[in-house]
Amino acid sequence: MPNAPRIQSDFVPAGSLRLAQVIYISSRQETIGEKRLLDILIACGVEEASIRDGSIVMARIYCCGGSNEVETARMLYAPPEIRVDLGDVVEVLVGHPANGADPGRLNTVTRIRQKRADPDGACRWDPPDEGKWTRVLYADWMPQEGWIRESGPIFPAWYKPPSGS
Repeated sequence: MPNAPRIQSDFVPAGSLRLAQVIYISSRQETIGEKRLLDILIACGVEEASIRDGSIVMARIYCCGGSNEVETARMLYAPPEIRVDLGDVVEVLVGHPANGADPGRLNTVTRIRQKRADPDGACRWDPPDEGKWTRVLYADWMPQEGWIRESGPIFPAWYKPPSGS
């Protein structure tokens, strides 16, 4: 399993929302076997007894191919009430690393925006050029809901800034 701080970081401000596509689902055994990750989960208020298959997932924020897709993938905590499947597009509340007495906040799945099996779903990789490696998830509803596009040659993003910013 990748580096544990990936469960508390992203390329957009902490407290933002962004979309990601689930590419790996961790088993309970794998999750509790990663001591550093388990320590972070417990410090952030997750009880070990509540960890289940699918509590931790990896999700890609960039598509399609090349090193960016895997190297920038983020680890996410999926609360017990949210059951994700491979290929689902999820909305993620971006966390932040520990700082002093603050244990930090986990990158947390807030809801499933599109099921993998939904061929008519609104989410798509943008730009539509399949040759690009840093395509980001986009849906037409994003601007109306306050999401903004941050362009950049390395880490472009669609995200909804934290409320109050």
